[in-house]
Amino acid sequence: MYDYQVKIADAIIDSVLNHKGLTFTIMMARQMGKNETSAILESYLLYCMPDGSIVKAAPTFKPQVLASRMRLLKMLESQHTRDRAWRSYGYIIGLAPTADLRDAQIGPRIFLFSAGPEANIVGATASLLLEIDEAQDVAIDKFDRDLRPMASTTNATTVLYGTAWSDDTLLAIVRANNLELEREDGIKRHFEYDWRTLAAINPNYRHFVENEIRRLGEEHITIRTQYRLLTISGAGFLLNEVQRHLLKGGHDWEATPNDEEDYYVASCDLGGEDRPKQGQEAQHTKRDSTVVSIAKVTMNELGLPVLNVVHQQIWTGMHYLEQYAQITAICEYWSIKKLIVDRTGLGEVMAALLEAKLGDEKVESFQFTRPSKSKLTYQFLSLVNSGRLKMYKQDEAPDEVYQEAWRQLRLARYSVPSQGLLSMYVDQADGHDDILISVALLGEAVREWSAPAQEAAVIRPRRLYGGESRY
Repeated sequence: MYDYQVKIADAIIDSVLNHKGLTFTIMMARQMGKNETSAILESYLLYCMPDGSIVKAAPTFKPQVLASRMRLLKMLESQHTRDRAWRSYGYIIGLAPTADLRDAQIGPRIFLFSAGPEANIVGATASLLLEIDEAQDVAIDKFDRDLRPMASTTNATTVLYGTAWSDDTLLAIVRANNLELEREDGIKRHFEYDWRTLAAINPNYRHFVENEIRRLGEEHITIRTQYRLLTISGAGFLLNEVQRHLLKGGHDWEATPNDEEDYYVASCDLGGEDRPKQGQEAQHTKRDSTVVSIAKVTMNELGLPVLNVVHQQIWTGMHYLEQYAQITAICEYWSIKKLIVDRTGLGEVMAALLEAKLGDEKVESFQFTRPSKSKLTYQFLSLVNSGRLKMYKQDEAPDEVYQEAWRQLRLARYSVPSQGLLSMYVDQADGHDDILISVALLGEAVREWSAPAQEAAVIRPRRLYGGESRY
């Protein structure tokens, strides 16, 4: 165990053995031994206590609870406890005083439960310890209603483990309360160790996280929450000043393809069409536009694809058949290798038509759901933070397109619709997000992209005067 794990274990064991009934919050960066610390505590209490029960819950039974079960059983495989450990019903593990009493299933035990919303877990008692794993993903009402009462009659010590997410998660709320209590009585209840703690003593871990930061960027949501242990607010601006600077490219707007060998991809965020009644004019002000974004793909020094947005088309209220004709013409004129089409709602018909015309190997449709939009948001931020998504310069670009693109990128916000999910949007009071979504969809075109095979030429040496070979 590392020193920081020992400090955590000492504080928790002291609370258990002296019946203090404290509630601890433990935040560690990923792969820093949170689950190992928990398993060591559990095996120690099972080994030392004559009787009693531990309750441990995690957001899901499979794989999280099962992983905890396997980790604890491995701890109990030592020569002192191997013949005394017993199991029951698949979610109970106990340790008998002697091997002869193992079949009687007596002695201290641990109950392993799912803390999912639908899990029926009322009735168990935590007389020694109540543990909540990945507490940032456990619903507050589930904890208050079903889990917390398990420690009430015995005033058992409670431990919440996890990493950061938003400020309103169970872990964040209990952490804030613990810090307030610490200021009042000086008893340490919150332990927090970001990635730098382990990096200082483990070079391999340091190199791994440093490479992840270089790949994703220091402000990427994963880096902020999982390694730096910084929470994100419920709704804020998607891109800060540094990220907007990273998004600005040094390449020109292209009115036409520059080189027939360039590798172009495109995305299409579909807006509605206007069909005004006879004698009326179309009303475009409140309708999202159809936006087609074209990007040239290059490779960076790490062999990863870079998207340089070089052209955008914006149509507002255009009839679907005309949009279909325009998109088809663009794909053929620019020799688009991959087209990502929003197929949400009426876009499903457009996507089907384009697939039939251009081929499903070239056209890929994207269905917006909460999980898929969350993945798209993470992917967009990853591309921005790693410098792999760049917008064109203003010089040759149509002013109205350039200004609207940057207005949306500047006003783009993120929200946290539920645990672990992220969404991007532009507030309706600020306008539309069609260009933002179109640019983000470009990331889908290179999500599994690899560089096209290059033709190899064999260059044979030719004999020059004097017998020296030259290439």
